[in-house]
Amino acid sequence: MPGLTVAEKNHWKDRLSKRIDRRIETIAAEEPNLLDRVKRDARERAMQSLNVAELQADVDAIEQQEETLDKRKSLLHRTMLARVRRVPLETIDQHYTPTHYNNEVENAVKSRQSIHEDELLADCEIGRRILTLRREKESLLDCVWLASSPIQVRELWSKVSELLGDEQTQLHRDTLTIPPVQD
Repeated sequence: MPGLTVAEKNHWKDRLSKRIDRRIETIAAEEPNLLDRVKRDARERAMQSLNVAELQADVDAIEQQEETLDKRKSLLHRTMLARVRRVPLETIDQHYTPTHYNNEVENAVKSRQSIHEDELLADCEIGRRILTLRREKESLLDCVWLASSPIQVRELWSKVSELLGDEQTQLHRDTLTIPPVQD
């Protein structure tokens, strides 16, 4: 039997990944809002650990003032337009300006937030189960390739993992027990 094509391997990786995503959703539903709370708390920790929380609070305060001024300015412009058109103010549409953050700072916060999310998830049983499934999902493509690879590739994978001291996921260990592809 010939090995799987790259497209077939990607197909199976995507299918398995979707199954894991559905299971994560089911597990996360056991404690509603866990992931939202963890994301929020991780962001706060990221801001603290990067020592930018106080600065962000100042930025937030300034943005609040700017928003108040923008609303006032918008109201004045709308009022002028309503008077020029001689229509009620309520008939003039409002336009909102999105708030922009410094990309570099936001990227650093997001990266650190991800680390803190994992820390917070590791603090509870449901979170640990989610982290385990996420690690399995991250390794799916490797598992699909290993499952359809000859013995030499599997042995090399095991030796490199041993050399690097990598802890293999359960799916990796199970994959290596599947009989190798015969050429």
